[in-house]
Amino acid sequence: MMKSLRHLGLIALLLQCVIVPAQESRSTEIGPTESEPILSVNWKQFLSRHDLVWTEAPKAWHDGPFLGNGLLGSMVHQVDEHTIRISLGRADVEDHKTSGQAFISQSRLPNGYFLLKTVGAITGFKGRLDLYNAEARFQIRTDEGLIESTGLVHSEDMVISYELKASSGEAAFNLEFFPLKAIAPARFQADLEVATKGDKAPSSRMKWASARYEYNPDPELITVDGCQVSRQTLVAGGETGTAWSIQDGPGGKKRLLVSIEHSFPEATAVVDAVAHLKAIENESNDSFVQRHRKWWHDYYPKSFISLDDTRMESFYWIQVYKFGSGARKGRAFMDTMGPWIVENTAWANGWFNLNTQLSYWFLSTANRLEVAESLFTKLDEKLPTLVANMPSDYGDDCAGMSTIVPQTFVSPFPKGRLGFTGELLWTCHDYWLMLERTMDAERTTDQFFPLLKKSVNTYLHFMVEGDDGKVHLPVTRSPEYGGGEDCNFNLALFRWGLRTLVHLDQRYQIKDPLLPRWKDVLVRLVEYPTNENGYMVAKDFPFEKSHRHYSHLMMIYPLCEINIDQPENRGLIAKSVDHWINYPGTGNAGYSWSGAAAMCALQGDGERAAGYLDTFMRMQELYPNNPAEIHPTTMYTETSRVQPVTETPLSLCDSMQLMMLQSWGETIRVFPAVPSSWQNISFEGLLAAGGFRVSAVRKDGRTQFVCVESRAGEPCLLKTDFDPVRIEGVQEQAVERRADGLLQIDLKRGEKVVLFADGVSPVSVIEPVEASPENCNTFGLTGISTGT
Repeated sequence: MMKSLRHLGLIALLLQCVIVPAQESRSTEIGPTESEPILSVNWKQFLSRHDLVWTEAPKAWHDGPFLGNGLLGSMVHQVDEHTIRISLGRADVEDHKTSGQAFISQSRLPNGYFLLKTVGAITGFKGRLDLYNAEARFQIRTDEGLIESTGLVHSEDMVISYELKASSGEAAFNLEFFPLKAIAPARFQADLEVATKGDKAPSSRMKWASARYEYNPDPELITVDGCQVSRQTLVAGGETGTAWSIQDGPGGKKRLLVSIEHSFPEATAVVDAVAHLKAIENESNDSFVQRHRKWWHDYYPKSFISLDDTRMESFYWIQVYKFGSGARKGRAFMDTMGPWIVENTAWANGWFNLNTQLSYWFLSTANRLEVAESLFTKLDEKLPTLVANMPSDYGDDCAGMSTIVPQTFVSPFPKGRLGFTGELLWTCHDYWLMLERTMDAERTTDQFFPLLKKSVNTYLHFMVEGDDGKVHLPVTRSPEYGGGEDCNFNLALFRWGLRTLVHLDQRYQIKDPLLPRWKDVLVRLVEYPTNENGYMVAKDFPFEKSHRHYSHLMMIYPLCEINIDQPENRGLIAKSVDHWINYPGTGNAGYSWSGAAAMCALQGDGERAAGYLDTFMRMQELYPNNPAEIHPTTMYTETSRVQPVTETPLSLCDSMQLMMLQSWGETIRVFPAVPSSWQNISFEGLLAAGGFRVSAVRKDGRTQFVCVESRAGEPCLLKTDFDPVRIEGVQEQAVERRADGLLQIDLKRGEKVVLFADGVSPVSVIEPVEASPENCNTFGLTGISTGT
């Protein structure tokens, strides 16, 4: 039986109220109250152990420092012995052609870069990406002297800034802008392949190069209101404007300020870019920097994770930084490149047959809602566009999009023969992951419900009634693998969509006239095709070749429609996952291993989950011929290791979080899949479905306490790996142990409960786990092996 509640004595209360001394950086102190542990994190100190460090010069974009503000981006790497390239990008600089293949006609477009020319030959490079302040600092040493630089992409202003200071021998260094013609990177790649390889070029590139393509005009270099400008007009209308100024300062200092704007169909980008520079021309640099830092200092403490695998902890926090750099509410959603443009890639777009959805999975649990809203707010705003994407015979009550989706969401749904039909419905699930955690009733009923309804209606439009009385799907495709009738990818999404519509209608008493039809179709929807190896791709279409994509397993992950709480499905889950990830061949890629880790975590198998995380981190070592590569900066490429795709490293964060916290099936599970190598874990402020905020600490392989805060007053079912001996925050009778071992907690909106294990101090602190010094600052280019 649990021990009775005890009030803490005066001494304990005084101990809890001790304030951590003021430090150089912002520290987080949440609490203390009688029912709440203390969060004690010196964020600058904590994040500094994860800063990326360079002791040698990066020679490619994927090995250099990267900066961004959710729309603008910049990277740095060395080109030759006298040249450093400062790359520039903006995520919504896209073409707007209406004919041709979408990945070319609506592609991201390059705009240009700066070259820093040194006086002497470069002999050394040192750098550090300061995560806490989102600033890159580097030194370029030459045989004539030294150039020091600090770069940032301002968090609030549409401005990229590089401060440079040179020694006397390098005082004559030069900065020059080189405009890039606005050519779709896939078309550029195709033209280059054909020009260099002739008839030996890949057939796909020869096809792209021979297709009709109207090239945009050359950019024009002009001066506007004292600023240098590159103006790029587009044949489809609109323009891109890149404006810059180079300010000379005392002692050999220079300050480069750049702004990039894009407008369509209006031609206002040049004026807007110049206006950004003019708005800050009289502001001191100190003020400019402090305003920039504030957003980041507010961003990081939204939640906290620390564990004694310092390598994985670093990887996680670099992704938190990367997403803060790559996407923001009201700016751009995260596509395959984020705001960092690579001018030679076939994938310069938003891809919604996996890439974008994987990127966003971890954000809602991590309480990174401002960056998650970069996608979900756009879905709200673009619903009319998503309806307009549909062929006319679908009417105005359906919504959809194709695989290639620009920032405008103009992406026509396939006409005639169905192809990849689940892109929007899958994206709706990402949105739902956030709403499950925020429990925003108004947003759910006014914005999400109409979007989900129109997405599901698309399936109602093309589903077929079978002679067996079941509802079937015609031939549709499972992303990247193929397709057939009753494709599991689409069946899983359709079933989830129907079930969610029914749930929302009943919860919020919407009384939609389609409710009876949703219920009927849900009951009669055909079961998932299976064979002796588990889930198939589709009817009469077994999974029988090594492949990176797990689209046929959507019902397991991320939908959790099939899960281990269903005893009859446990063997099927295990068999299906093993058959996919271990199928002989070389088809797996980085996100295959992060997906396998997640699916093992959902089965409660922390050891195998950690094993797949390790495989991901060591993929080059274990699979040297694999065309995918995780780079020393955590950037990731595929297809001969040149095509950037941001989603794979980001997806690893969801796998890690699922090992610490799960909340599917109306149950919160704390530390459900922790491997023996993770003896010490602290997390604070993670969000669980039902509107709960969860914190917990594990030391020496034993859970110390769990804190759950209710923000919505929903029923609380909790699964832990210990029997609480002390309860704080609610009366003991509010916590009931059910026959199935779950704790049922009567927790009102705004209440917190803390469950303590035996022998835990009444003064409970959530703080960083002690780091392994040899695994600190191992990302970047340091010559230290990180497994990457």
